[in-house]
Amino acid sequence: MKRLVLAGLLGATMAGGAAAQDSPLTGYWRGTYDCAQGLTGLNLTVRQFFGDSVEAVFHFYAVPQNPGVPTGCFKMSGRLDPATGAFFLESDESRWLVQPPNYVVVNFHGMLNRDGRAMRGQVDGPGCTRFALQRLERPPLAPEACTSALNLSGR
Repeated sequence: MKRLVLAGLLGATMAGGAAAQDSPLTGYWRGTYDCAQGLTGLNLTVRQFFGDSVEAVFHFYAVPQNPGVPTGCFKMSGRLDPATGAFFLESDESRWLVQPPNYVVVNFHGMLNRDGRAMRGQVDGPGCTRFALQRLERPPLAPEACTSALNLSGR
């Protein structure tokens, strides 16, 4: 299993609206994660791929507490265990859409809350700790290179 890190950054936006048969992970998420670069904003868009497999776009950006973080995004893929709410999302360096200098991709291992409105977990990457995200009702704004990767309309 290939594992790379986003020199402290995780970010992307990915696909679409949740339908009844979609994974509980499907949808739009916003929050933060912490890695070597410090606290970083994150929009994560997830869509159903096949069965319990999902695709995602990880879009990261600066937050007021850490204004020097650049913007970037990459694609991810993963799985959710619907029985437990445990999931993983992974990427590799070939999946960058917008790559700031000296950044590498990261991976997520986490849990969905029982109500499906929040997720938390561990960021797998250099100097990384945890992430926390809340479900959004509509797509967040993101650079065109991030939204077009999964035919998103994040504007």
